[in-house]
This record gives sequence, structure tokens and C-alpha cells, in this order.
Amino acid sequence: MHRWWAFTLPVLCEFGGFSRHNFYSVGISKALCRPSTLVAIYLLDYVLPQVAKLSRALQTERIDLTAITPLVDATLNTLDDAMLPAANWVLELMDAKNEIEEVTDITLTTESIATFQGQVAEPFIRMLKANISSRFISQDIVSSFGIFDPKKVPAADSSDFHTYGEDLIDVLLAHYGAELPAKTAGGDEYTKEALISRETREEWKTFRSYLSKKPKGNLHLQLKELTTSDMLSEIFPNISTLANICLSIPVSTASVERSFSKMKLIKTRIRNRIGQSQLSYLMKIAMETPETLSSTQLNDIITVWNKKPRRIAV
Repeated sequence: MHRWWAFTLPVLCEFGGFSRHNFYSVGISKALCRPSTLVAIYLLDYVLPQVAKLSRALQTERIDLTAITPLVDATLNTLDDAMLPAANWVLELMDAKNEIEEVTDITLTTESIATFQGQVAEPFIRMLKANISSRFISQDIVSSFGIFDPKKVPAADSSDFHTYGEDLIDVLLAHYGAELPAKTAGGDEYTKEALISRETREEWKTFRSYLSKKPKGNLHLQLKELTTSDMLSEIFPNISTLANICLSIPVSTASVERSFSKMKLIKTRIRNRIGQSQLSYLMKIAMETPETLSSTQLNDIITVWNKKPRRIAV
């Protein structure tokens, strides 16, 4: 029952509250008191949070790419459950049936709910699942980029280390290693591999050892290092190309989409005279700073800060 009131009262308030002389509120209240509208509210109250969880999980900058496939599969399975005759939202609706009929003129029957499920809920959920599935056709490929995560690399002395990531490198090569048209300096056309398969596999074996010796940072920072370090790009050209591809896929650009909202929080009307350089520093701090800092990192920050010339003594 609280779901219906939680939706109905704000809508009525938006139109100035319920009044028999206000044709807006009368029309809206009649629409909200239809059985089909009530059942739809319970359905959406169950379905939309499931989709929102998936969306929030994909919007984090430090997403675990290997978790994308399980997240999508779990969401699709939950949506399948919503089509069952004894789905959670149906049971909650039936539990509130008597209270709803006492407060409103709505009459709910098992047959009317079953009809709604067959004619509205099931087609809606099938379309929603198809939409989600179409957006993650290549989720196995995206998950394969998880091999670059330093936290996933086995210890160098373990039995799994010497084969780690080789099967996933093959998956990435099969998708991104297609031949592309190119031209020589003289203008002659020819085809070349976007990624040289044999060299990429050899680079991975060396890069795997490099990853195992690094501090266990996050995937995003590791990819950035691969694409911004001239030394690494020269030593691992094909692996750096894969890193650039990974940073360009939609799953990993959440930080770019969030940068505008961060900027609005930093550069407010009161602080509108912040210069471009200062704004850039503050946004880097807001977006790139780890959630927790070790004592060593804090001491390093204090040391750098103390070296800066200051106008007043602290």
C-alpha cells in the first residue's frame, strides 16, 4: 500500500493537491486509481531498482571488468523472476490487496493481475531484457580486459602465473586484430594487422611479469600508465594499443561523464573566479584521489606541501 501512496501523493501535490474543483488533480487521481496503474506501479517499483543497480555498478571509475558478465547475467535472471506468477512484486501486491480495497475503490483479483502480467508485464520485461542484452553483445570481450588489473595477476611463483591471461589475449586478438587498409609512403595500398598477433603474445608474457612486480593498484591507473608512459608504449606497443582501446569503451568513460557535475560542485557562483589551472588541480583531486590513503602516501603529501613556499608560517 505504501508504494501506491508514495507515488500518488507527490503527483497530486505537483498539481496543487486533490480538489474536486481542480480538473488536473481529479483526472490524475482517477488515472492513479485504475487497477492497471496500481499494478504497474508495483511492477516498476521492483524492476527499476534492479536496472539502477546495474547502471550504478557500471558508472564507477574503478569497475572490475571481469565482473561485468556476472552483473549483466544476474540482472537478466532477476528480470526473468519478475515474470513468474509468484514474483515478489505480485506477492507484495496481494499482501496489500485488502488494505488497498479499503482505502480506494480499486478491486483487485488474481485473474486481473494474471492478465496484466501476460499482456503488459511480460512484453515489457522481454523488451527491457533485449535492450540490455543488445548493449552488452561483446561483454566477454570487455571482461577480457580484466587481465590488465594488477590485483588479478597470480603470484610469480604460482602454477597459474605462466599461463595467466593467454586465453584472454587470444580473445582480444580475435576481435581487434583484424587487417586494416593502409598506404605506403609512395601511395600504394596494402593491408596490415591492427595488432600483430605473435608480437602481442610475446609482449604479454613480459608485461605479465611487470604487472606481478607492481604494487596492487587499480585497473584504471594501470591502463593510464600504459597509454601515457613513452617507455612502456615503446616496449609494449601492441599491449599499449589494447590499453587505449579499453579506455575508449563506454564502460570505462564514466569519469568523463561525471566531470561536468564535479566541475559544477567545485566552480560555484561564489567561486566563479577560480582560474583554469586551479580548477584543473581541484578536479584532479576530486576525481583521481583514492578513497583511502596509506600513511606513506599521507607523509609524502605532507612532505611535498611543506616544500612549497608559503606567505604565512604555519
